[in-house]
Amino acid sequence: MLLVMRIFFTYGLMFKNCRRYWYLLLFISTCFYHTAGQNSYLRSGKSAFELLRARGETIIRFKKPAHISIDEITRNLSIDDFRNDTITAYANEKGFFWFSRLNIAFDILEPPSLNRDLISAKSLNAPDSYPAYFDYVDLMNSFASDHPEICRLIDFGATVDGRRLLAVKISDHPDDREQEPVVFYTSTMHGDEPLGFVVMLRLIDHLLNEYNNSAEIKDLVDQTEIYINPLANPDGAYYVSDTSIIGSIRFNKNQVDLNRDFPEIPSDTRDSADFQPETLHTMNFMKDIRPALAANFHGGAELVNYPWDTWVTYHPDDFWYRRISRKYADTVHTYSPDGYMTFQNNGITRGIDWYQVYGSRQDYLNYYLSGREVTIELSNNKIPPANQIIDLWNYNKKSLVQYIANALTGFSGTVTDSASGEPLFARIRIINHDRTTDNSFVFTRAENGRYFRLINEGTYQVVFSATGHMYKIVNVIVKPGELTRVNMSLSTGFTINPYPNPFSDKFSLDIPYSGYMLDVTFIDLSGRKVKIVRHPVESSGVQTIETDGLAPGYYFIHVSYNDQTWLFKGIKAD
Repeated sequence: MLLVMRIFFTYGLMFKNCRRYWYLLLFISTCFYHTAGQNSYLRSGKSAFELLRARGETIIRFKKPAHISIDEITRNLSIDDFRNDTITAYANEKGFFWFSRLNIAFDILEPPSLNRDLISAKSLNAPDSYPAYFDYVDLMNSFASDHPEICRLIDFGATVDGRRLLAVKISDHPDDREQEPVVFYTSTMHGDEPLGFVVMLRLIDHLLNEYNNSAEIKDLVDQTEIYINPLANPDGAYYVSDTSIIGSIRFNKNQVDLNRDFPEIPSDTRDSADFQPETLHTMNFMKDIRPALAANFHGGAELVNYPWDTWVTYHPDDFWYRRISRKYADTVHTYSPDGYMTFQNNGITRGIDWYQVYGSRQDYLNYYLSGREVTIELSNNKIPPANQIIDLWNYNKKSLVQYIANALTGFSGTVTDSASGEPLFARIRIINHDRTTDNSFVFTRAENGRYFRLINEGTYQVVFSATGHMYKIVNVIVKPGELTRVNMSLSTGFTINPYPNPFSDKFSLDIPYSGYMLDVTFIDLSGRKVKIVRHPVESSGVQTIETDGLAPGYYFIHVSYNDQTWLFKGIKAD
């Protein structure tokens, strides 16, 4: 059988665009592994071939081979769980063809969404139900229409199949962009993990109805802007029909895992056409609202997962992440029976300590948008029986509300120009804490100069800097459970001119303060960068820039120092 498979793979390269060939190969490989893996699901008459043809994905479970790294596996499969050396993963056609080449035994698991006994067919108003798509849309509209004083419905895009990506904004001034921290909750990026979907609907209802009854909730709504997107992957959730989540899938309609589709860190060379519509709309939405704090909700385990998913290195705010994750899990334990949310370190884990992921939304928001996000897994059962929904909601309700309050800790304020009072786009960096490699510093919003730096209590040396302005360093004291106000005004920065100009083998620049890298780039008249000099400024004053190797002629000289930039013309003499 192995020889037959090798022949098919070899000649298959000649017919890689022929779907009939690949389905035949998939059928043969599945039959082989039925024997090798003693696959219980195949014994019921199903196969990976049938599942891929019908659903675009199949679920496999296997022992991790010693000679294959997690890095390679996660590049080809969508890992769902990894414990006791056993991996559970979802595979689309391309992923399963790669996996088949490993020649290892595996099981094919029954998709949980095909178990009709789990999914209630009751109406939307029933407390123990997973709603139909149009009932969901109606409910989102009713939240806004029934509570116009604090709620707005936002439609931020369409899926591959044209279903809507919806969120509500809950705020005491829902039509305004206030100088308040933005909190963003979203769920069910994986369509077959709908518990978070209904939990988010319940949370919206809870916040709206308790606004005038609970001082805690009123304070949160009045002091933050809360956005909740209950269903991030409608096409996956309603893969078979808009009337029910029966038959839902993990991937989107194009068989892409949306939680592996965000830009990878530290860089991503893909252009916008390479991302799924749901991913692009979500990225644009988050760039617009700029969450200071976020969480996305999944199923299949019970824990809080914090950064990084991709890197082994600890995030500079690792202690803060562990603290807020621990508080979420510990509060859950107070309101739930023993054994709930105890996976890994009693309910919390650093992402990569569980398994490695590339392109997760959590890492994207933390690295590219300078926000703070965790991933919360709500149930070992991806689709809990409908009659368990209320209990699971009650286990998490207090934690969901408390988590929002984390946005009101650390320090915050506005950064403005000292002369005009206009807001500045500025960077806020904590000395001996933030790292450029992690992008852990935060920025102001350009339109209002407001920033939010969520962090534990303590005393910090903080650098405020903006292009064209002198930086300032101040000591900031953060008290437990409080949001310290630190406003900053920055004066226009110094100007520089090279001298002499024209120059021969070197020229000089006067720099009034030290401690940063001076970058000088020489650009010829065709726009080509011909020389780059990086010069550490160890003491203030005259800095000498060597120009050896630079041909005589006219140049544009670009200088950058501590978030300030200059461009001037220079002449290298013969």
